[in-house]
Amino acid sequence: MSPGEVVVTVDGPVVRATIDRPGARNAINEGVVGGLEAALDTAEASRAKVLVLRGAGGTFCAGADLKLVQTLAGDRHRMTGYVTRLGNVTERLESGPFVSLAVVEGFALAGGCELLMACDLAVASTEARIGDRHLEFGLAPGAGGSVRLVRALPKAQARYLLLTGEAVTGAQAAAWGLVTLAVPPAELEATTEGLVGRLASRSGDALRAVKRMVAAAGPERPVGEAMAAEREIFLDFMDASGDVKEGLAAFAEGRPPRFES
Repeated sequence: MSPGEVVVTVDGPVVRATIDRPGARNAINEGVVGGLEAALDTAEASRAKVLVLRGAGGTFCAGADLKLVQTLAGDRHRMTGYVTRLGNVTERLESGPFVSLAVVEGFALAGGCELLMACDLAVASTEARIGDRHLEFGLAPGAGGSVRLVRALPKAQARYLLLTGEAVTGAQAAAWGLVTLAVPPAELEATTEGLVGRLASRSGDALRAVKRMVAAAGPERPVGEAMAAEREIFLDFMDASGDVKEGLAAFAEGRPPRFES
């Protein structure tokens, strides 16, 4: 892995990972995959509450490094290794014991869109361009794009993005529900930091419990089973977390809580 392709910093309960290949619009090569793996390792080891993912130089990520893909095409073993590692990164962003937050400006296309969709929350510039885009160069998604798009959007919108290769603006992505918020470019940093601060102030135990509940709900799971799973997660959390007593005490005393997790 080339050093510096993903810059990782730790700020208390917040880990920030910045894909740092601005000259290539932060395209995903093997070094970026390795850097994202290291960022996830850091977030897990430090019991971070929030992992902020963004790109350097005014763009999120334009997708896979097509020069690399060209060298891998026809070599199933190497291609399997690359796309499996990238797929594992998206799965860890989605299921990790922290809130993953994508900050999107410029392009979030193809593999970049796959990273975006794996995150729990996304704040985008209204002027960002977001889409699957694989078909633009005769390719197809391999790190969760087809799976997450059809679960995140109505079928008509998901098929439009997947089959046309078109991109939509950040504003349109927010209207469709593909990103959490879209704000004018001048407001992106303030909005992001406000959201990060809000998340970081929460109980880490409670954040992790809610993420487990969301995962357990599953779009295909019967409601009764999902309700039972939520109840068990809730009871385990109530029994195990000291933050429960602190939160209730803070409410009773009319003060902000001071969570330990």
